[in-house]
Amino acid sequence: MRGFSDASARVEREFERQLNAMPSTVSIRQWHDRVASEPHVAGTDGDLRQIDRLKAAFEGMGLRTEVHEFWAYMARPVAGEVELLGDRGGPIETREAVLEEDPYSGDERLGFAWNGYSGSGDVSAAVVYANYGRAEDFGRLAELGVDVAGKVVLMRYGGLYRGNKVLNAERAGAAAVLLYTDPADSGYMKGLMYPEGGYETPTCIQRGSIKTLAYPGDPLTPGREATFNAERLDPASVGLPKIPVQPIGWAGARVILDRLDGPGVPGGWQGGLPLAYRTHGSAESCRVRVHVEQRRELVKTANVIATLPGTREPQRAVYIGCHHDAWGFGASDPTSGLICLLESARSFAEMSRRGQGPKRTIVFCAWGAEEHGIIGSVEYVEREMARLRTGAVAYINLDMAAMGADFRASASPTLRTVIAEASRGVPQARDAEQTVHDAWAFRAPDADYPGEPRFGELGGGSDHVGFWCHAGVPSAALGAGGSAGTAYHTAYDTLAWYRKVVGDDYEPALMITRMTNAVVARLAQADVLPLDPTRMMNAAEQAIGGLPAMPELGTAEAASGSGDAGGAAAGDAARVSAMARLRERAGEIASMARTLDRRVSLLARSGVLSPSAAEGINAALVDIDRAWLDDAGLPDRPWYRNLYAATDPDTGYGAWVLPGMRAVAPSASPTPEAAARVEAMAARYNAVLDRVEAALTRARDATAR
Repeated sequence: MRGFSDASARVEREFERQLNAMPSTVSIRQWHDRVASEPHVAGTDGDLRQIDRLKAAFEGMGLRTEVHEFWAYMARPVAGEVELLGDRGGPIETREAVLEEDPYSGDERLGFAWNGYSGSGDVSAAVVYANYGRAEDFGRLAELGVDVAGKVVLMRYGGLYRGNKVLNAERAGAAAVLLYTDPADSGYMKGLMYPEGGYETPTCIQRGSIKTLAYPGDPLTPGREATFNAERLDPASVGLPKIPVQPIGWAGARVILDRLDGPGVPGGWQGGLPLAYRTHGSAESCRVRVHVEQRRELVKTANVIATLPGTREPQRAVYIGCHHDAWGFGASDPTSGLICLLESARSFAEMSRRGQGPKRTIVFCAWGAEEHGIIGSVEYVEREMARLRTGAVAYINLDMAAMGADFRASASPTLRTVIAEASRGVPQARDAEQTVHDAWAFRAPDADYPGEPRFGELGGGSDHVGFWCHAGVPSAALGAGGSAGTAYHTAYDTLAWYRKVVGDDYEPALMITRMTNAVVARLAQADVLPLDPTRMMNAAEQAIGGLPAMPELGTAEAASGSGDAGGAAAGDAARVSAMARLRERAGEIASMARTLDRRVSLLARSGVLSPSAAEGINAALVDIDRAWLDDAGLPDRPWYRNLYAATDPDTGYGAWVLPGMRAVAPSASPTPEAAARVEAMAARYNAVLDRVEAALTRARDATAR
């Protein structure tokens, strides 16, 4: 058991046995009844009641509870209308059909579907179909001579964050955007539709924010907490969407697509509707009106933060979080994770009442306004930055966590070992003869670590971003999937859908709760923090070795003998030298990490470390993750300070590993300026490695105390 002596490991195993006997499917189901009982979009009356429910729940457990209010610049829907013009025209529905089988679907508070931060406007124009709305999709339309300027662009969900789709359409000159879910991506092409099955119906509409800025959180207060009196940017200076954007169901999309009379689509663009997809239509064949009106204003909402103080190292804290706002009832997103957070809090609180409180502080966080752009957690991180950089051990995210029995995790490299080890002691949902580790490693083996499960890299899309990408706190997203269907951001994300599709046994949520408990318990109680520097440096060394090479100079340019060519060649040589040294340094420090890790593990297990030695090692282990922070941030994205990982700016969801190098890598033949940027960034990464080496040296020196 990493970080524990043999004697303390026996105590910890008994503690975890008692801790994980606390959660029950009955209790978890009751939490679900409470937190998915009504629509609760951020800033609405339902949201305020959700905050009150959570405050009462945490206080009822005996936890010290804070309602952390913040004022964020958010959008409010006023109108969202789509109309097919001309003969046989008519309105296109912007809300889901009410289902007799799902009584929640008729709740009037659900309203029409909308995309947060859409521009307001009333546009009537011809239609262009742009597939998934990727940059390459718009490039292909340009190659085909299809003019997007002034048109209504119809795009299907999938492939990248919806906001990036809108940004690409704006850049191409679109006048308005319609977004829909195609049945090829979630619908009858995948399986039976709800309520017979779990997949999306013709009227299902995916809501969601389309904010695309160089930072998450409140649009007007980057880098500082959005208090009521905070200094704010001028809204006119912030790059929020300017054109109207409206989501619809595929029933409406089919009516539009069926009217297009242009050429057939390129390969791979055909969706699952029973018609020939075309790139565009003439104004005579298909003209659509899109009318969207939204208010943008300061809106008050809150995080709910519950703290269980540590008994011996209260200055160090493990954070667990899940957002509490939703686009509707949110039975899946987010509350299938929120119920695990609540049950985990109840488990630790009960153990504390029995006199078995954690060694380090545990903080349970229910975040506000995540759906509008990861706002609440970022505002908290910006408020608590100084404390987090020195005292935070780790952050565990549980957003939409219990969606099936197939466990998965994305994590910072230093957390992967403790998560994998903890999974060996937790029963697999719906198959108690196996552990989570058994099922996970069989389903998703790691080629680099035989016998171990594969982890994903943390990218964007949820509340870990502030902790990992801005504050350098090692983070993980725990979850489970595998259910046959989705109701993502639709009016059908209800308890009726969840219990039919994911199941009413709540075994997946029980598994996630127990996994959370086990991981957090070890982080909160180990003699030596179970952070693995070897995994971090192995991952860094591998990523540096896999960096894309800069293309060589074009032969014609080089043959010209021009001064520019000579300068480029010299710059390229400098760049090659810088990259080679970076790879060499990473290898050296990875070897140093492996040696130190073996020594620390041996000493920790033997139980001979003095308290001062353990504290010195712990401080150094925390500094290894913080060593990747660079206050200058990424080029064009200075809010992102972690040079190990950042959100992929092209997809909005994925991860860029070594994002500084990715940002400066050229896509064409090098210039002296481009080579200089690569060399300068390599120098910044060498400074990171210097800091890692210094932390490892401090840890080594501490072992001698």
